[in-house]
Amino acid sequence: MSTKVLIKLVSLLTALTCTLVAIFWLNQGHMSQFWTSLGFKNQHLNWCEERVSSLYFYEQNAKLYEKSGEWFWQGQTEIPLDYLRVEKWFAQYCQIPFEKVEAPLIATRGIPVFEALFLDNERLTLYTDTDGTFRFRDEFFKSETLRQAIKELLAFAPKIE
Repeated sequence: MSTKVLIKLVSLLTALTCTLVAIFWLNQGHMSQFWTSLGFKNQHLNWCEERVSSLYFYEQNAKLYEKSGEWFWQGQTEIPLDYLRVEKWFAQYCQIPFEKVEAPLIATRGIPVFEALFLDNERLTLYTDTDGTFRFRDEFFKSETLRQAIKELLAFAPKIE
């Protein structure tokens, strides 16, 4: 085997290895930690790593849930929703940018916004305070994107009711 072919083969294998490592890091969330350590503050919260099976909205006393491959809104009545519209909403808003804030000195539970039930039966509740601070998984943060996402999702079904 000539030296040129050997160098090309080693280069290709090195590039393949680097690509596979980068893919692994991206899937594990290590790249965001890397960029944050360099001073980039573009933080994202992935609140639905597992597939969501339902969202219960406390204030509206209503539930968004998936049944037999369709999404429904259960308020006063059960209303079928546009499947693609709901799936696109989750695709767009499962990862949201946020600004981390310090936990208040007297950490109150807050006002529950919604409870997410995932396919693995894990339940997580999103809370908010009157000043617009959210609490999720004991993290306190502000996110205008999340506030807008909730408004957008709540607009899906109540128009019909």
